[in-house]
Formats: sequence, C-alpha cells, structure tokens
Amino acid sequence: MEIKRGKKGIISDYLPWILIAVAVLVILMITIFLLKGKGISLIDTIKNLFR
Repeated sequence: MEIKRGKKGIISDYLPWILIAVAVLVILMITIFLLKGKGISLIDTIKNLFR
C-alpha cells in the first residue's frame, strides 16, 4: 500500500472559496428573511447601496 505525499487535493484549493460563498449565501438569506418581515424590497435596498 503506497502513501502518496506532496499532492494536494483539489478540494483544498477551493475550500476557502466554497466557505466564503456559503457564508455570503447565508448572510443573503438572513437579510432577505429580515427585510421581508419589514416589507422592504431587497431590490430597493440594493439600489440604495449603489447610490
């Protein structure tokens, strides 16, 4: 049985980006849920951010 050393898996290269993407999606979902309860449209909020 051979032990391969010095090779990184592809998942280790992309893991930080996957974690960042999941965190951004969670924040977006929480924001949509909170704004929906207040009756504020998400599109209007995004428009106000870029003004």
